[in-house]
Amino acid sequence: MKAFVVQEPGRYGIEQWPQPIPGPGQVLVRVGAVGICKSDLEVLDGTRPAAYVRYPVVLGHEWAGTVEAVGDTVREIAVGDRVAVEGHNFCRTCVFCRRGETNLCEHYNEFGFTLPGGYSEFVAVRADLVHPFSPTLSLEEAALCEPASCAGYGVMRSRVRPGDTVVIIGPGTIGLLAAAWFTLYHPLHIILVGRRAHDEGPVKQLGATRLVNLQREDARAVVNSLTDGRGADVVFEAAGHIDAVPLAFDLARRGGTVVLEGIAGGSHRLALDPDLFCLKDLRVEGIFAYTSSVFTTTISLMSSGVLRVGPLITRVLPLEAYAEAFRLLRERTQVSGKVLLKP
Repeated sequence: MKAFVVQEPGRYGIEQWPQPIPGPGQVLVRVGAVGICKSDLEVLDGTRPAAYVRYPVVLGHEWAGTVEAVGDTVREIAVGDRVAVEGHNFCRTCVFCRRGETNLCEHYNEFGFTLPGGYSEFVAVRADLVHPFSPTLSLEEAALCEPASCAGYGVMRSRVRPGDTVVIIGPGTIGLLAAAWFTLYHPLHIILVGRRAHDEGPVKQLGATRLVNLQREDARAVVNSLTDGRGADVVFEAAGHIDAVPLAFDLARRGGTVVLEGIAGGSHRLALDPDLFCLKDLRVEGIFAYTSSVFTTTISLMSSGVLRVGPLITRVLPLEAYAEAFRLLRERTQVSGKVLLKP
């Protein structure tokens, strides 16, 4: 089968790999669409932490497809089912998995990083990790269930309430999907803050009510003007840049919640006054990926049309156009939506 393989940092391309055969408890999925992500670029460049990648690897952790075959003992999934696939191949037996905290599994394995992922024609995957979805949802939209689950986990942890003012720092995939999630809780304002120009069409379709370009506006002044100087009830940091963290704490009101989901990476360190947390009575939530139960909730909401992610998709390219897809991700100068590949 055709697969995009990263042999080592800087050495990658499309190769012919053996088509996997589903074992007991597994299904074989023909990949219909796969998203590209900033973390994919880290694998290409060799900047992803060593504990979270194993070369050579087939990229792709955001994907959906159609079941082609099922292994022995599989009863709940059938050939022809269209499915979204969880990214984490959690063990189900460690203390974290038994608590439902599957994102913290002691035996980390993830498609596209340590296991062959969706930049290929077929993937064999454990049957309990695939989730059928309704005919009204496209394969391209279903491929976004993985990043939508990441965003949803952070939103659920934010304790947002109707009438709140929400600030999202970072206009990338997670930030925009978080906006879509926040709309389900009926906040008064959803303010998207970033350093790039904004393509207002899809951004506002996904729920943002106010856009702030930090190159032209002062985010503090905007938030204060909309909240009578109190600050935001919830600040959701999804920028993945160290400078976004102090801004998040600054924009939050007293008694507010700061959600940190944008991992800066590298050896970045930040000096923060610990009294800030106490004097402002802040709640800080650190978010890593999502749990299996959150993924189940996400695909259900997407299937029913409650959670709309389609406006985020701006380009769909064949797998052979991977170089163009990576260029778009690296060089974008404005909010450009999500690029998908079709193997």
